[in-house]
Amino acid sequence: MFYKITFLLLFISTSLFSQINDADFIKSVKTKNNKSDFTHTVHPLNSTLTFSFDDITGNQEEYYYLITHCEVDWTPSDLPISYYIDGFNNLQINNFENSFGTLQNYTHYSFNIPNDDTRITKSGNYLFQILDINETIVCERRITFYEEKTAVSIKISETRDLANFNKKQAISLVIYTNNINVNYPNQEIKTFIYQNGDRQLRTPFLKPTFTSNNTYTYRPTDETEFYAGNEFYYFDNNEILKNSRFVARTYREDNHYHSILFPNKSRANSIYTYNPDINGSFVFRTFNSENTDTESDYSKVHFSLVNNNEFSNEDIYVYGAFNNYQFTEENKLKLDPTETYLTTDLFLKQGFYNYDYVIKSDGIDRHTISGSFYETENNYECLVYFQPINSIYYQVVGYGIANSKQQIEN
Repeated sequence: MFYKITFLLLFISTSLFSQINDADFIKSVKTKNNKSDFTHTVHPLNSTLTFSFDDITGNQEEYYYLITHCEVDWTPSDLPISYYIDGFNNLQINNFENSFGTLQNYTHYSFNIPNDDTRITKSGNYLFQILDINETIVCERRITFYEEKTAVSIKISETRDLANFNKKQAISLVIYTNNINVNYPNQEIKTFIYQNGDRQLRTPFLKPTFTSNNTYTYRPTDETEFYAGNEFYYFDNNEILKNSRFVARTYREDNHYHSILFPNKSRANSIYTYNPDINGSFVFRTFNSENTDTESDYSKVHFSLVNNNEFSNEDIYVYGAFNNYQFTEENKLKLDPTETYLTTDLFLKQGFYNYDYVIKSDGIDRHTISGSFYETENNYECLVYFQPINSIYYQVVGYGIANSKQQIEN
């Protein structure tokens, strides 16, 4: 497959950097490191990243991974592969295993980076793509590797926007650059803040309010204020045929399990209630086995939202890390025949899932349906990109994370 790399990179540069949705037979894509059970898209350079997914055709197809270095805007960089990869690229994934004892047959694939053949040597943005034997891209994820060359401090407070005082959270930022030499901060440093691991909910690239002695301070502005949203909805179907607090009914039909969730209502006019969540993430788990990779089953999960007139004509999606925050026809809600509910069903592996209902128009609206309350517990993360004037690429020299509940309540 090595001779195909040049062709593939040319194809990528012209067509792929508006995120490609997963193929309908590729499920349960996860990118994690050994420090967390949750999927992440940001990892320390030289840490071990595990990329895994299921093919629910269960035919043990051949798949390959291709890794491409990207600019800060996720367009492909001009760096030669040898500059950022020690070893080989576009290699076959040889670690795969069939499901065992499940109603739905599938093949579980995984690979680690670094491995004996491939090691990423530079921090930065990387597009990980999974290709089949016909060079068709079946899924992709955007991954960032960072170095700890700067210290990042994030502060979260109530907004100063009086019109949205109870709805928003304000973020400020301090970057300490003691280990790098910055001559032109507005040109050499690019940084942004994003919410709950979702880089679609982010600030633009920010400029420091003031600088002093290798310290760059970013005061709260309109750009760094976020709607706080609400705690995520969630469900747990680790016992596939057992009802739970948020699973109203389960049954088996047509060689599939079905999990009917209790209908959700708009929470925009409700009083805020703290329900601990995992900030939009998910965990695969099954009650009867410790090997969730191959012994967790799949269920068709039925979501429903009570149809309110004020958003009945909107494009509404079930949204979360479990589907990489994608907008597809599959996770878009449709009006049911009775016009009482907006519904969809998704084929998901057993586990604990956070999700939300968002409206997609010019942007992403999490607050019209779920409400927005400044008390909501959110994670805010920051990435610091640095390209000296004489450099040919952006390093990622810092990463910070802070939790709103820990800061606002204290």
